[in-house]
Formats: sequence, structure tokens, C-alpha cells
Amino acid sequence: MTFKLLKFDALLNELLQKRPLEENLSKIIRDIEDEFEFLTLGIFLRVPKSEIYRLKIGRNLSHNFAKNTIFTEGDPIITELMNFKLLDIHHPGRFKFEQNYSHLLVVPLNYKEHLLGFFFIDKQNGVFESEEMTKVCTYASIISIVVQIFRQNEEIEQHRGLYEITRVYSIKPFLDRAEVIFSMMVRYKRDLSVAVMKIDNFENIVRTIGEHETNDLMKKIAYIIKTDLRETDLIGKMHNDTFVILMPETSEKNCLHTINRVNVKIMDLPIMKVCKIGWGLVFKNDNIKKIDQFLKFAEKAAFDSTRKTDSNITIYRE
Repeated sequence: MTFKLLKFDALLNELLQKRPLEENLSKIIRDIEDEFEFLTLGIFLRVPKSEIYRLKIGRNLSHNFAKNTIFTEGDPIITELMNFKLLDIHHPGRFKFEQNYSHLLVVPLNYKEHLLGFFFIDKQNGVFESEEMTKVCTYASIISIVVQIFRQNEEIEQHRGLYEITRVYSIKPFLDRAEVIFSMMVRYKRDLSVAVMKIDNFENIVRTIGEHETNDLMKKIAYIIKTDLRETDLIGKMHNDTFVILMPETSEKNCLHTINRVNVKIMDLPIMKVCKIGWGLVFKNDNIKKIDQFLKFAEKAAFDSTRKTDSNITIYRE
């Protein structure tokens, strides 16, 4: 079986167009479907700023497999792929995805010494010929290039997604990262805490002290939060008047200790004489299934705190 060069050239030209990653990967997969007989295939990509690899696109895989299957850097298959060599596995094999197979190929997707993910394809009967294996590696190289270009463009966009005033994440890139952290904490049964800080009557504050002074206040609050938290904690801005902090592997006790410390420093700012802030805290439990539930409950608790007179920190309890 030889490459259909004209079709292959057309694929490469299409990939040069500026399109979403999913669309480009779909085009590559459709081309692979025309080239090979296979049982299942899939592309797993590393989630940015994490050790998790999730299925990005696949064929003949169940919804349950696609949704719930993840790999981390500690898993044996990822360890082997760090050698950046093709895994050529015959039945029964040391690795398996969803289906039994007669022959499985797993190809690392990498840029320099960075593992971006991997591509797998298997056969129910028979084996891949050597020429087919070369083609699989060629497609994997193309996928690697496409993913790396997308990652670089995404990094540029994410820098644009940082608020210029506070240098913390806007809500979309924050949520993208928070979803990954939430999945890891659930998988490994680790603690997770979310804190939301809301400034009361924000519009009135702007009118009272002016936009310049308000921007200066937000910079100072962001600086205090960032310098008092760990590098693994995620800081974002939900609204103009609302900061959100995601704290992985942080117990209720440690979260309270940290937020109390940050709260004292913020309240010591001279400008806080004309401002009121409220904190809402939520901790991982079996009843919270999604990250947006965390944010919703924490934001409500923060709003309640702005109405209290005895304390400006409220813990959400179901």
C-alpha cells in the first residue's frame, strides 16, 4: 500500500489553514481511516500545565472510555513513551486500551524532548505491515507538528487572557486549568479547596475613589494573594469585583489558615477603610461533581459574607 501523494499533499495544505485544533485533527484522522484497516484508534494529548493525558479524538471508542480514561506521568505507558520510540505490541500485550487486539501501535507525539501525547491504532486481526508502521509514524509526526503549533498559539492567547491590571487568569483559562486539577483531585482522592473573594459595592467604590485608585487597589490585592499562595494554587478573576482561588491538595484547616492570613493583609491596606470584602470557602465532598458547582457555592458564600458584621469569611455547608 503506497501513499496517495496528491491526497497527502492536499491534507498538508489544509493543515496550513488557521483552524481549531479539533478540526485539523479530524482531517488527519479521516485521512488515516482511508489508509488503514483498524479496530480502534485515538489521540491522547497532555493537558497544559498538568501531568494528565486525555483523549482528544478517537474512533470506535465508547463514550465512557472517552470521558473517563486518563493517563498521568506515573503510568507505565507514559514512562515508556518518554523514550520517544514506537511501541510495537502484539496480543496479548502489556498495554491495552478498550478492546482486545492482535496488533497495537502506540506512537509518541513530541516536540524536542517534550511529550505532547500519543497516538494509538490497533487491529482486531492480523498485523500491520512494516510499510504501514512507517505511515503511522509519519502521521504521528504530522500530528505532533499540528499540536505544537496550536500549543504555541494557545500560549500566546493565554497571555492575552491575563488581566493587565492584576496579572491573574481571566475566567476561561482559569476554568480550563481548574477542570484538570479537579479531575486529578477526584481520581486520587485528594483534598481540594476553593475560595472566592468579593468586593462589596464595587461600582460605588469606583465612583468614590476613582478608576485609577480602584485599579491600584486591585493590583495590591492580587499581589497579596499571589505572594501568599503556593505556585500550585490557581488564581483567577470571575468578575471585576471577584477573585477566585483554587487550592489543590489543601484541607479545610489549611485553607482557612491561608485565607485568614491573606485576609488580614488585605484588610491592613489603608484603602480598605472605605471598602468591604467577603470570602466564601468550599471544600471537596462527594456531593460536588463539577468545578462550576464549586465556584457557584463559593461565590454565594462570599456574597453572604459581605452582608455579615461579625466575620467576612463564610464556609459553604450543604
